[in-house]
Amino acid sequence: MVIKKLFVSLYFGVCVCSATTQKIDFDEILQCHNNAKAPGMAVRLEQSGKHIYSGAIGVANIETMKALHVDDIFQIGSVTKTFTAAAILKLSEKNKLSLQDTLGKFIPDINPEYKYLTIDRVLSHTSGLPDYLGDPAVSKIYDKYASIDQVIQSISKQPLNSKPGKKYSYSNLGYVLLGKIIEVSSGVPYDQFMLNTFFKPLNMANTFVITAGTSAGEVNGYTSSRNEPQKYLPAAESTQRQWNVDRSWIYSAGAIASTLADMSLWQNALKSGNIISKESYKLMTTSAKLNNKESINYGYGLDIYPITGLDSVSHQGQVPGFFAWHVYFPNEGLTATAFTNIDSKHPGPALLDMIALQLNLSPKPVLDREKIKHMAARLVGSYRSPDAKILNILFEDDTLYSQYKGENKRKLIARENNSYSYQCTENYFQLRENNGKNEIVPVYLYQGEQEALIKL
Repeated sequence: MVIKKLFVSLYFGVCVCSATTQKIDFDEILQCHNNAKAPGMAVRLEQSGKHIYSGAIGVANIETMKALHVDDIFQIGSVTKTFTAAAILKLSEKNKLSLQDTLGKFIPDINPEYKYLTIDRVLSHTSGLPDYLGDPAVSKIYDKYASIDQVIQSISKQPLNSKPGKKYSYSNLGYVLLGKIIEVSSGVPYDQFMLNTFFKPLNMANTFVITAGTSAGEVNGYTSSRNEPQKYLPAAESTQRQWNVDRSWIYSAGAIASTLADMSLWQNALKSGNIISKESYKLMTTSAKLNNKESINYGYGLDIYPITGLDSVSHQGQVPGFFAWHVYFPNEGLTATAFTNIDSKHPGPALLDMIALQLNLSPKPVLDREKIKHMAARLVGSYRSPDAKILNILFEDDTLYSQYKGENKRKLIARENNSYSYQCTENYFQLRENNGKNEIVPVYLYQGEQEALIKL
């Protein structure tokens, strides 16, 4: 299970992030993105083999108020797909299967439409397979344990979305089928294969596949609704959707649980060629192509696209109660991982702020008052946004503010290079001149430059 886009808005955030000293206060960033008395977050960064930071905030259990710790076990959701893809490639290296083999070779009684789909297309989500999470017939029964064969029988009834290779279409169903292929070709259950092939050899002692139920240990998963964001419910008690999902239904698409330290071991092993070959890892991290030769932003079990203009490979994951994001920047040698135990809160905004500060991706705050006054003189005024809303920039009592009509004023932080940001975000906007007119251009860490607001 996963949400495929990370939404990081310039107008999102509740944190004042200090970048005025040489030492980055990652704890401060973590604290201002989270409430210490609510379900929270755990984060780890390392660069070029050096551990940079680990931190955790929030509670693992609302009833007992047990605090989260950096060595707690979280469910990682669709980050599992990276492990599943690596397992397929490992079996390919051992000549147990070929990436050009069809699903029908390993699952003879599969839906006839699926039989001739090749493994490589399933790995890259270009097979045309549908997803099963929105199927009402499945959501009525996925709260109870089922064997892998029962699960496949239930989730494989829908027709294909498209012809193989025609388009990218994210499919949890495809990765459940890959789990079955791993079992058939290896002769052992999926969870046992992962343990013997990856977890034990890498000393990932706190990583495992959840084969039944919804729990992975002491960290409880929570959810909340848009109407009551501060009311935290066990995920199974969601009032907005059927969110009680036995992990047997998620299986090789999203049922692994792990820790920050174990994910570091995993990433280091993957990129080094110590657990699968370097050739296999290159396949994972190379954008797949459609029939028309167009590249997509996915390889085998990994998202592949630039973040803030930097090459990255990553995966996000969401299962009821949990959210995860694991990202690696190969040219910078930076690995960053973040987990939350609340599925309505993506860990991305906090992690991106840390990444931005570690890699110096955002302009630094300006502290000189005279310089701020000079910057304010150019910035103050009214700006029309692309959706025709009017944003007013004010300078009062030596402080910059922004305000949309009918909304409260929000403090702005002046930054270098004619840039500004709201509190608690390294996303920023930049004052520029275009054809004789001033405009402010939002720059999001994740999404890049956005359409400008024009000064009236």
